[in-house]
Amino acid sequence: MHELTCPSCNKPSQYVFSDYLLMCPFCSATFRFDTDSGQKELFGDHYIVPNLLDAGAVKELSLEWLRRLHHRPGAVDKEFFVVDVQGFSLPVWVISLEAHTAWKGLVKRQNPLHVNLSSAGEHLLESGQFRRGYRWAISARANICETWGLTRLHEPPEPINTEWDGFPLDSTLSRGRLLDDDQKSAYEARNFFEFKYANGLPILGVQVDEHEALRRAKNHIELYHYKISTLNADFLIDNRTEVEVAGVQLIHIPVWKVGYLYRPKNILRHFYKGREKRLLIDGHGKGVLTGQLAMVHTDKVLVNGYVTSGAAFFFLLVGILWHPAFIVVALFALIVAGTSFYQSAQALKAKELAQLENISNSFGTDPSKSAQAAS
Repeated sequence: MHELTCPSCNKPSQYVFSDYLLMCPFCSATFRFDTDSGQKELFGDHYIVPNLLDAGAVKELSLEWLRRLHHRPGAVDKEFFVVDVQGFSLPVWVISLEAHTAWKGLVKRQNPLHVNLSSAGEHLLESGQFRRGYRWAISARANICETWGLTRLHEPPEPINTEWDGFPLDSTLSRGRLLDDDQKSAYEARNFFEFKYANGLPILGVQVDEHEALRRAKNHIELYHYKISTLNADFLIDNRTEVEVAGVQLIHIPVWKVGYLYRPKNILRHFYKGREKRLLIDGHGKGVLTGQLAMVHTDKVLVNGYVTSGAAFFFLLVGILWHPAFIVVALFALIVAGTSFYQSAQALKAKELAQLENISNSFGTDPSKSAQAAS
């Protein structure tokens, strides 16, 4: 921490010089500081989306989300427990841009049997183009993984996988709302940056400059449009995307991170080991941006394995002590239990491999070498 006077109000305060932009705690002015020359430059395109929630409201929103998903809504208050609520105002660079893509590729004929292959191939040459506009958000934090769920916010309407941290601001922050459709979007509700609009949330510092954010946004859009183009052709020959940037703004958005536990009151509590699950909630629109379910398919398969294992042991005893026919039932239950445990182990292995692949894609390492190093 270093003491520095604000170029707007001339009041001294402590700042972290490693941050790209500094924010005055007295007048809320945002400015750059060059440590070499000592020059200060005010930054005007800085906005903040007001935070409309507190810890109590966030807890109730989380329980309401669980009630909508649970098959017994009345049991949520007894079986689900919110154990952690953290809020912060997250800085994101919002790049307003328009992307135009032209593609060319080969599309397989629908009825190749009725085509004379000596004069024509099995594929047709097709081409097309599409144009889309975005307000693309890029985290202004150096560590994009410090906020759980931030890299999962992009949910495209197309059947493609996304591996980047950027997301369209408008469609993402309107997700999960229960209010009227005429409510202002987060972008429309923004105000020029002042600390008072955070309403008590800690405001995270800006660590990434706009040039880096612009570079990443262009890469994201180009990759996104490339994947969309692959949906139009079986073999993509050419794909070109031109990006026109209209403006770059810095916006602090309110985000709440929630941790909860599921502790069932029925017989399931003997087989299910509760693990903390998380939610990410928009502090302005009050919608759930992303969340983890209390029980997923893998958990249910594992519980089924435990239950059928117990049933196999029970029917085996009954078959030995009373009638041999129950041994057949025990063998059937044992097969089901073995299949359940095998599927659960395979799912866990696939998840670990996916994590290693993401690490390898980030650092340019070989997944097989990473797996050997991990073992």
